Amino acid sequence: MESQVGTVPLFPSLVASVLPTIVYVLLIWRIDRYEKEPLRLLLVAFLWGAAPAVVLSIVLELAFDQPLALLSDLYGPLKHYGDFISMGIVTPPVEEIAKGLALLGLFMLARREFDGTLDGVIYGSLVGFGFAMTENVLYFVRSWQQDGLQGWGMVVFVRALVFGLNHAMYTSFTGVGFGLARYSRSRRRGAFYILAGLLAAILTHAIHNTFLSFEDMCMVSLVADWLGVGVVLVIILLTRRRERLWMTTQLADEVQWGVLTAEQLQIILSRRRRWSKEWAALGMAGVREARLWHKLADTAGELAFKTHQERAMGPEQATTRLITQLRARMIQIRRELGDSTVADSVVCAQCGRPSLAAGDAPCPHCGAG
Repeated sequence: MESQVGTVPLFPSLVASVLPTIVYVLLIWRIDRYEKEPLRLLLVAFLWGAAPAVVLSIVLELAFDQPLALLSDLYGPLKHYGDFISMGIVTPPVEEIAKGLALLGLFMLARREFDGTLDGVIYGSLVGFGFAMTENVLYFVRSWQQDGLQGWGMVVFVRALVFGLNHAMYTSFTGVGFGLARYSRSRRRGAFYILAGLLAAILTHAIHNTFLSFEDMCMVSLVADWLGVGVVLVIILLTRRRERLWMTTQLADEVQWGVLTAEQLQIILSRRRRWSKEWAALGMAGVREARLWHKLADTAGELAFKTHQERAMGPEQATTRLITQLRARMIQIRRELGDSTVADSVVCAQCGRPSLAAGDAPCPHCGAG
């Protein structure tokens, strides 16, 4: 009978946590305009936040709570500050480090997919949304059991909507640090960026928890949280503008070399024109051609980011090889679209630049045979 009663608050709590999370995740995924991150890595980030980070945080917080409780028993005045110490001092670093481990793993194991600050915001946000989703379920179930439906509704409103972006915002700052470190040639400076981002995440989390631990100061938490969200939005806007500049600059050479046409570049740079082109292709030639246009735009975005990486960080064998493959892939897509101007184009395996096929003649750019 107890298990049946327990399922009553669980189902609506799951729905109230999962549905807003889906909306938030779709919104953050949409901001990545030019070079979408691999779905498998996005899923890894989200799942780490939803499970291992939550479990690790609970274990560590319980481990710290025991000595705090003992100190409170030995020194009475500490009892009045127990919530403040736990929420404001212990919880923020524990949870942000637990979430940040996912970003560290992605940065080390999938470094080529970390293209900059915006990627850091996206991965950090997904870790945060996963963490918040699981944490909210636990809070929602407890509030139903303690305060009934009315109390449950208030907790859902506050945690899923009013403070719904908090964990994503905190871990976004850690992601910004990793994004800045991606283009630092100095390991010491890169470590500084990562540490600064983590400290910013801990600080914003601590400000929220500290003022929330005092009932008459919760509005300070609300204002601080939305200021933090505003800062992240400004970072997103600035990085998107910078990424458009990368696209324009890096793909200009591809137009000059014949990998893209000037018209195709203008379509790719504009989301509205890109959608119009894909819809027009869908209506005139069917799904296959629409998918090819979508694939061309995505490949062009990845090519622009990889060539930027190479110019910013110097030649990296894996990146150089990928650039060559991306150019060849774009030319092949254009062939499949029926573009006769690239019918005889080849990409040199040595220098990665395209030219017209001419039998066994050496590459006109690097002289390789």
